[in-house]
Amino acid sequence: MTEVLRRWLAAGGIRTATARDAVLAGVVAAASVALVLGIEQLAVSEAGSAFGAGPGAVVVTAPERAAVVAVLVAQSACLVLRRRDPVTCLALTVLGQVALLAVLPAYLSFQAPATLVAAYSVGAYAPRRRGLVAAAVAAVVQALLLFALGGGGLLGTSGAAYAAQASSALVNALLTYLGAALVGEYVATRRSLLAELRDRVRRAERERAALAAQAVLEERGRMARELHDVAAHHLSGIVVQAAAAERLVDRDPERAKESMRRIRSQGRETLDNLRLVVGLLRGPGDTEAAPQPTLADVPGLLADARAAGADVQDQTRGDPCALAPSTQLTVYRVLQEALSNARRHGTGRRVEVLLDYREPGLVLHVRNAAPAAERGPVPGPASHGIVGMTERATMVGGTLTAGPRPDGAWYVRLAVPRSPRAVHHATGGTVLPAAPEEPGVAPSPTTEERP
Repeated sequence: MTEVLRRWLAAGGIRTATARDAVLAGVVAAASVALVLGIEQLAVSEAGSAFGAGPGAVVVTAPERAAVVAVLVAQSACLVLRRRDPVTCLALTVLGQVALLAVLPAYLSFQAPATLVAAYSVGAYAPRRRGLVAAAVAAVVQALLLFALGGGGLLGTSGAAYAAQASSALVNALLTYLGAALVGEYVATRRSLLAELRDRVRRAERERAALAAQAVLEERGRMARELHDVAAHHLSGIVVQAAAAERLVDRDPERAKESMRRIRSQGRETLDNLRLVVGLLRGPGDTEAAPQPTLADVPGLLADARAAGADVQDQTRGDPCALAPSTQLTVYRVLQEALSNARRHGTGRRVEVLLDYREPGLVLHVRNAAPAAERGPVPGPASHGIVGMTERATMVGGTLTAGPRPDGAWYVRLAVPRSPRAVHHATGGTVLPAAPEEPGVAPSPTTEERP
């Protein structure tokens, strides 16, 4: 209802709170004048009957009536201050009420509506304790001034009758002002609760939108890592095989055909993996049922690297332990990326792969020699491959270090924790007895990838 009134007033050009209060003051003034004139007519007829006057007897004179109307209009005009300074507004309306009782005939008693609106405004817009105190003080002041003036039906009484009527007037004033102030308090509290609820809803919507955006970014990052790992590994192998086939097509057609078959096989595998990732992007209904790689697929990964022409030596130290599927996928993808980098940047050079289970978890070491021109740290920002490997390691609680060593070799070290809930998989390769790791220079902490 309040919102409808505000829209109507806004349509009429009344948009500010002060302007709305001015309209309210005018409505209250008109209602007050109409009420007091109606009460006057009733009082005149009753007074005429009591004093034996005729029906047309005039008890209230025109100057008295004009004074009452002027006081009511001035009192209602004070309501313009009810939001900006509600306590002052209440004080002015109380003074107007006292003036009204002074100009009214002795047998008339009228509580102007402006005092009720002012008391309500004190409860609604002033601080809680201050508003209630102001309402109580206003009631007491009005009752005391009424006693002093002897108005409101108190004139001509004395003794016990006067005390009873004075007490009744005080109680009525307290009930009137405090009741209106408490109603204002209730409305203000309800308004505050509604505003707080709306604010909570808005905050919850913003938080939900932020969480959704964060989830989208994380999922996009995960998909980007999967696409990079799949494309970088298989396409780099295809490029190497294609270059070898081009060199052998005239000298050794059979070996060239074998390279082409390897290219076709890797191309199919790449398409299968890309279909899996695209299915995840489309939704659960479009996802193809393809298992994620585990440590059991590491021998096949090493075999593919050897078939592509890489000189790979792999070792396993310690007893293979149980690892979570997500951890196994991380180890597989990091090894895949490291082999792809070795194939791109160190073609024809030996790659050493070590899976070490002697640590609290699993430590993967990948090392391959680098050309002399590439020795030392490489300046520039970290590549997407190194960033993706680092993010994968962080997601499973592991750490990754990658960079060149002083002897010119490129080194990748991944350490991941154990998980007792994981399913055990053997990794293949040459299993060596547990022994201290060979001494060497610690890898550089840089995370730059070779160009």
